[in-house]
Amino acid sequence: MDKDERYYSAYLAHNQISRRSLLRSLFTVPQSQYIEEKRRANRPPFAAKESLFLSVCTGCGECVKVCPYGLIEIQKNYPVLDLQYSACDFCKACAEVCPTHALHPAFKADTELRPQFLSSCIRQQKQVCTTCEQRCPTQAIHFVQETESLMVDAERCNGCGECKVSCFMQAIRLENYLIGS
Repeated sequence: MDKDERYYSAYLAHNQISRRSLLRSLFTVPQSQYIEEKRRANRPPFAAKESLFLSVCTGCGECVKVCPYGLIEIQKNYPVLDLQYSACDFCKACAEVCPTHALHPAFKADTELRPQFLSSCIRQQKQVCTTCEQRCPTQAIHFVQETESLMVDAERCNGCGECKVSCFMQAIRLENYLIGS
């Protein structure tokens, strides 16, 4: 991820840095920059990392009001993304309206959900079906002839849910792909 001015503006909107911390950071060896955090729930796109998200989100519901497809709902005082019946097109409406910047356009446009193909997938049962591959807007799904299975390029996939919604066999489940730290 390239860090630009928008990234740092969003970061600094949530974090205060003391002079001591600033000087300490200049003279110490940095440890791993990112510790991937597993989400506690399916968050909307443009969400900050989970710990930051949970600390700044107030559960105001503004993101719920502006989502054009009704994909966001409040559960346990935090927004949760539900891609059961419609896919997310990353319109940024939720990120632009968030008063606390827990959702912000500078954060990655990714739900961190990835498709898992169930045994009811007819393509993996050696029948012809290319629906999920064709409907994937990022071209992240492909069929591997050698193993006769569908594969997902996790780096290309943005977790929009288009594959799940388009599967007429309901053979796709979306799961968080990050391993907990």
